[in-house]
Amino acid sequence: MKKLLYMASFFALVFTSCDPMEDAYKEVDEANADAVADAKFFSDKVLLETGYTLTDADYALSTNTNVSGHQNFSSTATVADNLPEVLTNMKVYGEAGAEYTVNYNYYRGGLSYIYDYLDYLEVLAAIDSYTLTTADYDGMGTAAGEPGKYNNFDATVKAENYLPDFLLGKYPSAADGDELAVTYKYYNGSSTSMVTEFWAFDGSVWTKSDKVAPAIPGDVMIYELTTEDYDAMGTGSNQPGKYNNFSSSIVPADYLPNFLSFKFPFALEGNKITPIYKYYAGDGVTETKAVEYTLTKGVWVAYQSTVEASSLVAYKDKTWLFVPPIKFVKSEKTPTVTFTLVYDDYAFVGNSQYGNFDEEEAVVLEKIAKIIKNNYEVAVGQVYSVTYKYYSAGVTDKTVILEAVEDI
Repeated sequence: MKKLLYMASFFALVFTSCDPMEDAYKEVDEANADAVADAKFFSDKVLLETGYTLTDADYALSTNTNVSGHQNFSSTATVADNLPEVLTNMKVYGEAGAEYTVNYNYYRGGLSYIYDYLDYLEVLAAIDSYTLTTADYDGMGTAAGEPGKYNNFDATVKAENYLPDFLLGKYPSAADGDELAVTYKYYNGSSTSMVTEFWAFDGSVWTKSDKVAPAIPGDVMIYELTTEDYDAMGTGSNQPGKYNNFSSSIVPADYLPNFLSFKFPFALEGNKITPIYKYYAGDGVTETKAVEYTLTKGVWVAYQSTVEASSLVAYKDKTWLFVPPIKFVKSEKTPTVTFTLVYDDYAFVGNSQYGNFDEEEAVVLEKIAKIIKNNYEVAVGQVYSVTYKYYSAGVTDKTVILEAVEDI
């Protein structure tokens, strides 16, 4: 009977004991399953080469109709929101820890001051205008402190003190509601410029209206082409001087850069000039247009609403991530985030073997910057205190404080 009990106990022990290799088998199975899943995931994808430039076919993969329709990104169809999806739909992947430069088209829009100025010219065209002459200034007095002394107005000889009476005498038949654009010379203490103001008649007096000329950027000069300018570019058939305008067959870009070089031979690098010109649109319609040009390496280059741009992206957990255009600088400010690097951080930037850094400082800081961008939603102004292990004849802990600033 005892033998039967011992044998029963023995078999119970055999059948209830765990296989010592079971956990190892499970880990192998899980690893194999991950490997199979990875192989399947990457089977239809190609490794992205850095410096890639998007093609029209790539933009077409975006679900954002602005991106796919215009083949560009913009302030409303942002790079951050849409580039990762395009890369995903392209079926490309990247290496962990690597950042990739992707080139693309970016629509930055037109220049608002040009639209405003063209609208202003339409207003001018709709009402009468008058430019003061030397005789007009002289008629207002030629003594010291009067307009005729230097034939202009200034901070002490103010236009509003003279123009109401001048306009009453100049336009004795003016009717209530009449408007006039008056242009005069104004000395600002160092130079003289032409100023245009709008004046309105209420039936008894002339007063300056609330209409004003639009603000023009201080580094831009507006220049309106004259008949002589068109003629200087040629008066033959299919040349601007033939009808004093441009058209679809007389393309402004074919003439304006050379014209500006001839007209403004002493312009400096970076100078900006916006020529105002006439453009025949067909069916008897002539429009007024303008384009800003910048002197760049000796050549007048037209402003482009769509430009080439580039951004950094990173590949993490089988997902493309936009890398904010932010750089990190060493700082002494109070940290807003404090953390210590762990093994996965070192592995992310290729230092998994020993879990520390041993490179020169510039390389270490570059890798830490990548880790910060990978671990956090980085914003300008954030300050990170990062503690890391550094090997130099032994492993020591080091701490660096980095501030996120805009990478202009």
